[in-house]
Amino acid sequence: MSEEKKKSFLKLRNFIESLNHKPSRGWLAIASLVSFGLMGAANTLLEASYAKSKFPVPFFAGQTTFDGELLKSYFKTMIDQGTLDIFVQTQFIDFLFIITVILFGFSLWTLVARLHQPDSFFRKAGLWFALSLPLAGISDAIENLISFILLASPLDFPNWLAIPYSAVAVIKFGFWTIGLLWLPISLVALIISFVVAKIKG
Repeated sequence: MSEEKKKSFLKLRNFIESLNHKPSRGWLAIASLVSFGLMGAANTLLEASYAKSKFPVPFFAGQTTFDGELLKSYFKTMIDQGTLDIFVQTQFIDFLFIITVILFGFSLWTLVARLHQPDSFFRKAGLWFALSLPLAGISDAIENLISFILLASPLDFPNWLAIPYSAVAVIKFGFWTIGLLWLPISLVALIISFVVAKIKG
């Protein structure tokens, strides 16, 4: 590992360790509730705009094609229906959703980790897993930036651009999956530890 990579990893590890103390659990709870509400509102706007754009397939299918010609056919469908501009607007709305996902994912996952006992596996691991949804959001933002390149020439972009576009989408969904799998595991472990402590106490 190069010196730069070592320094970057140490900075990240120090940041994760700092989450053991701040922000407070109260602030994390407030941030979780507020960001959850904002995320729901942003998602409602996003889904409505996506439906209005008349994109011919579900967003998951559209983002993971790895096929430039297929993407062009989707864009052509919207051009014929006069809804491509709405699809472009949808990408901007998605940035609002991304911000709320990052806030919600970081605050709630960190809060759940902090409810575990200090130095426990679930606390240490949970603080790392708190990065899952923020990383999903960052991947989504990169995916959107690539989509703007595609939409600049919706019928003429180089087909190979569909590969990084879909690859980043797959990474995004991967981080979502990791985060969503970890949260219930951590919550169940928290309940079990609470019950065990009560029995022993």
